[in-house]
Amino acid sequence: MLTAITPVLVVTPGQAGQAGLDTSAWKSYVLGPSTPDVHPARAEGRGDVKHPQSLVNSHGPATTLTTVAGGTPASVLLDFGKEVGGTPYLDLTRVTGSPTLTLVTSEARQYIRTPASTTVPAVAPGGSTQIPLASAANLETGNTITFTAAGGAPVTRTITAFDATARTVTVKPALSADLPAGTAVTTSPGAPSSDESRGLAGVGGPDTFQPTAPGRLTGGFHGGFRFALLTLSSPASVSLSSLGVTFQAFRATPSDYQGWFLSSDDQLNRMWYSGAYTLQMNLKAPGLNGLPDARIYDGAKRDRSIWTGDLLVQIPTLLTSLGNAGAPYVKSSLDALLATQRADGAFPGSPDFSKRTNPAGSPLFYSNNYSGYGARAFVDYFRYTGDKTYATAALPALRKELAYNNSFLTADNLVVSNDRDYWQATQTGEVTKYSIDYYILLREMSWLERTVGSPALADGYDTKADAIKTAVMSKLWNPTLGAYGQSSAKPDVVVEDANALALQYGFVPAGQETRVLAALKTLWTPYGAIMGPGLQDPTGHTIEPFGNGMETAGRFTTGDTAGALDLMRRTWGPMVDKQNPLYTGAFWEFKNSTGGVNRATASLAHGWAASPSVQLTEQLLGVKPIGAGYQTWSIAPNPGTVRSAAGAVPTAFGTIRTQWTNDPHSGRFTLTVQAPPATSGTITVPVGRGSVVTVNGATAKSAGGSATLAVSGGSYQITVSQR
Repeated sequence: MLTAITPVLVVTPGQAGQAGLDTSAWKSYVLGPSTPDVHPARAEGRGDVKHPQSLVNSHGPATTLTTVAGGTPASVLLDFGKEVGGTPYLDLTRVTGSPTLTLVTSEARQYIRTPASTTVPAVAPGGSTQIPLASAANLETGNTITFTAAGGAPVTRTITAFDATARTVTVKPALSADLPAGTAVTTSPGAPSSDESRGLAGVGGPDTFQPTAPGRLTGGFHGGFRFALLTLSSPASVSLSSLGVTFQAFRATPSDYQGWFLSSDDQLNRMWYSGAYTLQMNLKAPGLNGLPDARIYDGAKRDRSIWTGDLLVQIPTLLTSLGNAGAPYVKSSLDALLATQRADGAFPGSPDFSKRTNPAGSPLFYSNNYSGYGARAFVDYFRYTGDKTYATAALPALRKELAYNNSFLTADNLVVSNDRDYWQATQTGEVTKYSIDYYILLREMSWLERTVGSPALADGYDTKADAIKTAVMSKLWNPTLGAYGQSSAKPDVVVEDANALALQYGFVPAGQETRVLAALKTLWTPYGAIMGPGLQDPTGHTIEPFGNGMETAGRFTTGDTAGALDLMRRTWGPMVDKQNPLYTGAFWEFKNSTGGVNRATASLAHGWAASPSVQLTEQLLGVKPIGAGYQTWSIAPNPGTVRSAAGAVPTAFGTIRTQWTNDPHSGRFTLTVQAPPATSGTITVPVGRGSVVTVNGATAKSAGGSATLAVSGGSYQITVSQR
């Protein structure tokens, strides 16, 4: 380690900008709307709709929807271009007849309508125009209806009417031949539908209006959507001057970002701000939906509940981007965990799940692992904010929770709990990940105790953690695989999560890191890494961004920056591609094996997927908290082939600003750092054999591998060059 050097060169933001980036350009990546009144980016009509584009342009002739009996209901589909949340409104300028208007929302266009899927229960003779159906769900006049008998060619007709009570559909033209009983029935494009899960979220669902005069109509709260479909379902005519949304998530403009990130790689930049926007969409403001406090929900539309596993990603992402503006959301969410802790010490996986009858929800003791995640969330809050008063007050509850998790530790120093964890499937035997998770919790609690509690307890936690690590390495390592098996019951199954965490937390036997990295790569697909051979969640999702974030962290930790960025691009690259049909500007909860999602209620703005944001700050840019509130810190960039990066990180003591440029061909690397004066830390720069390191103009060292400086807060310019 190099000797601490007194700063002699003041590096101003303007000077830092000359290193290769226009540092003001980060503002163009911010996704939050500039005003709370949000209007669609695109509009298209179906049926008799005049001037739908006026709803986009906010000028021109009024948009008019007209529906006649037996005709296709007039509808207009609004695309807001990205995820929004709040209360939709429409301004009517003319009402003719007795209209019934319905408004539904969806994150993905493919779920804004649901086709019928039913059968013909009895023979429908040739010449018929009225046909019985087993179900009348999702029928709409004007839809194409297709009848397909076993072994027969599809027969298509147009729906002219249907009777939901009698379960019949009227078509034209008449049938030319009999339809046998059991004939399959589908429709296109289907009937308007919502992708929201009201039983979990307690909000959303279709809005129905029956206006009698011009004026403004306001719908209910919808937590997250990109598309809205307005349908005039009854014979009538209405004209609208506007249809928009009053935005009610956390609306962050550039002035609200206390931290930011910018690099020479446009895709990585879009990832960072998509992660930040995902968190903003997950925030519930005080007073919204009848709840007085602020909360971090797991998803914008679903479940709209606090989840401890999600908090492990959400807390660092939120506090790194919004700083103390995000802290109240974290603190009140942790308060909900404290208020619902069980007598045996267990934290609920979600303290406010299932809001169908109560907006506050009810605690769900979902998993033993998630209980431990809850304790780690408190430690993360303290690490990023330095809120010693809160951490000290929570410490007794955290000790109780730790004792609960300890009850699953066997005499062999391995955890056995057959837990559901994050992908909702119990696992038998001594599960590798569960023991590593408990090890992480012990280390986190040791750090917390040494900072605000009992060093003696910390010593005990460290001793127990060491024993767990030894047991995992001796019993669960599979030398044939060159990786950890899923469990003692499935020792030959390579799993992503356990091996990723093993890399990150030093569980891999010395010299075996490359074998683990290679084993993990066997799980890669073009869309990200699968959980493991044959593993999936109950809805068929095989790729978990939560687990992929563990792997990118493990790869960064072991110096595989290229692999970490490659996996990021596979997993999250499609999510930030505006041409992707599932694009929302936010990150998705799950993926299936073809890169899509398997159900309408899959969340496309889900906090546990936001790990690229914090990892790009902490691993690529290189700024990490070491002491609480960043009183001590580490700056250690992992540039790989990225040419430049810059950013700001909010701390309890002020803002850390840093910027670097990287020329892999010449070996020249330049880093500027500005750190608050009441802090200290280490700065590590990559060097090659024979490199010369200069700090504020003075030659400091010639070395190979890396060079580390122990420094006090101040301004530094460090250059690495070849002789």
